[in-house]
Amino acid sequence: MKGGRPAGGPPRRRARRAAGAREIALQILLAAESRSAYSDRLLETRLREARLSPSDAGLVTALVQGTLRNRSHLDHHLTAFTNGGFEGLPAPIRAALRLGAFQMLFLTRVPGSAAVDESVELAKAYGHPGTAGIVNAVLRRLAKGERAPLPDPGTDLAGNLSILHSHPRWLTERWLSRYGAEEAARLLAADNTEPSVSVRANAHRIRPNALAAALKAEGHEAVPGPNGGPILLVGRGYVASRSPLFREGALSLQDEAESAVVLILDPKPGEVVLDLCAAPGGKSSQIAERVAPGGRVVAAERHPSRARALRENLLHRLRLPGVSIVCGDGRNPPFVRPFDRVLVDAPCTGLGVLRRRADARWRKEERSLPEMAELQGALLHAAAGLTRSGGVLVYSVCSLEPEETDEVVAMFLRAHSEFISEDARPLLPAGFRADEPVLRAFPHRHGTDGVFAARLRRR
Repeated sequence: MKGGRPAGGPPRRRARRAAGAREIALQILLAAESRSAYSDRLLETRLREARLSPSDAGLVTALVQGTLRNRSHLDHHLTAFTNGGFEGLPAPIRAALRLGAFQMLFLTRVPGSAAVDESVELAKAYGHPGTAGIVNAVLRRLAKGERAPLPDPGTDLAGNLSILHSHPRWLTERWLSRYGAEEAARLLAADNTEPSVSVRANAHRIRPNALAAALKAEGHEAVPGPNGGPILLVGRGYVASRSPLFREGALSLQDEAESAVVLILDPKPGEVVLDLCAAPGGKSSQIAERVAPGGRVVAAERHPSRARALRENLLHRLRLPGVSIVCGDGRNPPFVRPFDRVLVDAPCTGLGVLRRRADARWRKEERSLPEMAELQGALLHAAAGLTRSGGVLVYSVCSLEPEETDEVVAMFLRAHSEFISEDARPLLPAGFRADEPVLRAFPHRHGTDGVFAARLRRR
């Protein structure tokens, strides 16, 4: 009808104005849930398109990542206050409730009344007066300080911790069994802390102290990583895509524990090194810096789109010499000649990097562990034949689960008597050295990603 809008179409008032920070956050949450899209990629794309102020961009990021990290904690209260009807509400209304609840329970700098009002406005725009009334009633209860009781830790510790720290119950139970109550709780809590931005200087372009000074000139303080690796931690508010230093290739984004993997590989000037699962290229770039002058790095990646991104990062942004990009399956690598050193930074469940990937914990299933271990073993088997006599093979994953770490290495050594395990500790920064000959970094112990790496040598 004239003056009306098509049934099911977006309200005209939203079409005439730019979306605000909370509406963009809601749209990202909806896309992450309905399309199984990755929230970090959605954030990057939407923030680039929206051209928000730094403060509003920071608010969108905090709302999206915080709501996803704390989803089961939020849903626990929201389910109680909707009399069990929360899951039956339309997806936009659930997202509006989660955003409001997150702001009141975790983002304490936002007044409760503002969190209620903004979520009610979102519910009006994406629902109808009835659903807006539900949002108003539920969030006002939270604003008054009402809370749903958590499971009793005395009778259901796993249930208590899985809701308190918003992790899948199966994962909470695994960590309780392996680490005990106190350490499991610390690990769960560490997964919910926002990680610092960590960067490594491009050795072909700039020294670390000069990079720190250049970052300060951009308005960002940078300090050395706490474990002694070649990493700088940059203060909050640093967005790489907005940094001239990043765009011009002066630095790479890399976690301190991830950088220690290449220290274990210990590539030397003039060597030829294979990175069998190279994307996004942080370790490949670090290897390229260490084999110069005269050395070469072959960076292999199975997926064409990721291989293109790898090429853009290593060859165009960082402008690294001696790097070749190869698109191929690491299980059947298109190589004949052996390499001095081979890195297998294998695909894994990613259970060590849940603090960086806010929505990842809700995508993981325990049954994927043996599937990933089979793939990891196949990659190591292929890498064995590409390692020269006397050469070094390093296996790493961003997971701490036994099926993907010690068990994969043990199975490989049983099948490949031509390899021996070597002590990685002499090559590790002091903060990562422990009473075992491998790298095992923890979010709650080291303030880094959860990373495992083992050093092997061909006899």
